[in-house]
Amino acid sequence: MIYIHYGASKYDPNKFNPIRSNPVLLKPDGGLWASPIGAKLGWKDWYEGNDFRVERLEDSFQFTLSSNANIINLYSADQLHNLPKAKQEFMPILNSWVYLDFEKLKDDGVDAVQVNISDDITEERKEGLYWKLYGWDCDSILVLNKEVIIP
Repeated sequence: MIYIHYGASKYDPNKFNPIRSNPVLLKPDGGLWASPIGAKLGWKDWYEGNDFRVERLEDSFQFTLSSNANIINLYSADQLHNLPKAKQEFMPILNSWVYLDFEKLKDDGVDAVQVNISDDITEERKEGLYWKLYGWDCDSILVLNKEVIIP
């Protein structure tokens, strides 16, 4: 699979920040974000549809992942149950959100997490990936380990 990252014209491993779970946000700090080329609902679609940071679309690069990369592919919210959870420090009333422990995932040998939001659109959005991982917004991959990236 080929992925595209927006906001930079080439991959620079020196700019890859180690993954850190964020106790406030559902998205972690660090890593490399991208969308699969041809995604039903990729980053480009989201940027344009929300008129958000469209200037980032001017610079992009493509990459693949090594054949031995350990990728967790999420197609439904049910798959979140068995993944490690991080401590939640923000808005505990929103307990339907799922705070994943990305540091533990990386320590357990996970190289990337791919979330396929468009495969889990439900009538009751609070039950789907879109709501459980609120802020992931589109079909995307988060690379946790820079060693598996092939520019």
